[in-house]
Amino acid sequence: MKIEENNIIIRLTALWALSESGLGGAMHAFKIPFTGFFLGGFAILLVCLIAYHSTHKWKAIMQATILVMFIKASASPQSPPMAYVAVAFQGLTGAIFFSIIPFFRMAAVLFGMLALFESATQNFLLTTLIFGTSIWEAMDLFFQDILKTLCLSIDVSFSFWLILIYTLVYTIWGMLLGWWGASLPAKLERESTGIIEKYKHLETRADIETNPRKKRKHKLWSLLFILLFICITFILQGSGSRAIYAISRTISALLILLFVVSPLIKWLMKKWLVKAKNKKQQAISQLMDIIPELRSYVKPAMQLAKESHNGLLVYKAFVINMIVISLYHPQD
Repeated sequence: MKIEENNIIIRLTALWALSESGLGGAMHAFKIPFTGFFLGGFAILLVCLIAYHSTHKWKAIMQATILVMFIKASASPQSPPMAYVAVAFQGLTGAIFFSIIPFFRMAAVLFGMLALFESATQNFLLTTLIFGTSIWEAMDLFFQDILKTLCLSIDVSFSFWLILIYTLVYTIWGMLLGWWGASLPAKLERESTGIIEKYKHLETRADIETNPRKKRKHKLWSLLFILLFICITFILQGSGSRAIYAISRTISALLILLFVVSPLIKWLMKKWLVKAKNKKQQAISQLMDIIPELRSYVKPAMQLAKESHNGLLVYKAFVINMIVISLYHPQD
């Protein structure tokens, strides 16, 4: 089954936007962990497919990234700023690797590896920024106390091995997804006819179906309180209780992130996205029209996966079903 380049890239971009704004927004809202593991993994597959089907890979991937970030900001404003950093990093690294490396599989593996490496290290860098190195020291002390109760004496940094293993798991997962992503276009082409026939059969069985002045004054008082708290924290540095300082430092970091850094990044991103929207209004409107259609494929794609697979293979089959139905069904 063949579809033209422009249409397939638009639908892959819409699928990426649906993933980030729908699943991603829900995971961020409910504070579900390992968001990057699942969303980043799906993004790797979609960027690989965009690169495979595009003649001008840099332009296609970067344009898709900008559109996805705009729709994510519009549909899931609760997403933290670092989620947009992750999307931008995925798009930029994908555009670079697929543009400069002539071997598609090598580019896909390196892209997947670096994209999820960034997702893993981002979490630890943010944790260190908020809590300082004291959180890792406390974790090491806690682990050493557990070893002592078990009459074991092992001089090992628990936090170091935790960070190393966590990062390795993400990085290896990214490499595996990159390898699979390089094979995915041929697999989709090979299985598309059978999946679409099953989907049509499923459709015949059943129908499957969103006061301003006072507010400014309140923000001003909040900002003054934050600045005062931060000043007191730095004055207390090196004096008094170490525990009190650690707690006040953590609260200060959280206040800076929540009320200074996060609003600033969102404001800058809003300005940038408004310019992008003016330039790409037609493409954005087209994507917004496609997304509800793609959302309606989620349930039947999972139903088909459960009918033919068990265990973890259900989710692999779901991804393939979802992509095939999203790309090939509308053309029928």
